[in-house]
Amino acid sequence: MSSSRQHADRFAELLDHAETGRRPHRRSDKEAELVSLADFAMTMRAMPAPAPSDDLRTGLRAMLLAKIEREGIGATAEEKATEAAARAASRSALAGKTQVIRRVPTRGGGRARAAILIGIAAGVLASGVSLASTDSVPGDALYSVKRTSEQAQLVLAGSDASRGRLHLEFAKSRLVEVRHVDAATVATVLATMDAETRSGVLLLFTAAMQQGNGSSIDAVMAFVSQQRTGLNDLRLGSPEARTSLDLLRDIETRANLLQAALLSGCTAGRIDDLGPRPAC
Repeated sequence: MSSSRQHADRFAELLDHAETGRRPHRRSDKEAELVSLADFAMTMRAMPAPAPSDDLRTGLRAMLLAKIEREGIGATAEEKATEAAARAASRSALAGKTQVIRRVPTRGGGRARAAILIGIAAGVLASGVSLASTDSVPGDALYSVKRTSEQAQLVLAGSDASRGRLHLEFAKSRLVEVRHVDAATVATVLATMDAETRSGVLLLFTAAMQQGNGSSIDAVMAFVSQQRTGLNDLRLGSPEARTSLDLLRDIETRANLLQAALLSGCTAGRIDDLGPRPAC
């Protein structure tokens, strides 16, 4: 039996005996290292399972309700076909980049070992698929994975300001994507980009006025400057970009008004799709 196989069998034995506290001793140059790994594995197993917080549940529910209202309940045949293609592409990609791990036979149930391996495998595969989808654009098989990952980031964000900044980052991604889609898809991508922009601006402007802090407004102004440059370059080949440029102009005007309001101690008034308006 090879040395690596012996070490694997010994590690499995240590895991199987960890709960009983009866650990048979053996002489091996790797014994201390294997014992340390087994102790660490059991410590991880004893930790309480993570549970979603109330904020996470509330945010996820709000996100799902908004998606249902925006897109309607149920999926069209085209959406189902896209999702099926994404799953097929994911399976194909994973099958081509993974190796079969030889099963290590043990005399015990091996439940602790199985739990550890499953957790590691799930994390690796999920992160791998998400990373592979980063450069995808509308029409690609993995694009739905990319958008799902973005929604998950929004749900897990710790504050409204963080969610606002994420929306603006996603708007930047849409501007990159629009350069790589066919002419018939440009208007749809730009509309999605504008929706992300509005969502981000509303959250950041609201946070700025609630907290009396202009840093969120500064983040919006930096975004406007960067997006305007990209859209001006795009406008030469895409007349639809005019609407997005008009939106940036309106956002910049609102940002200037809110900055002046903060300096003068003015409070926020009514809220529209760009966030609060100064009350004075």
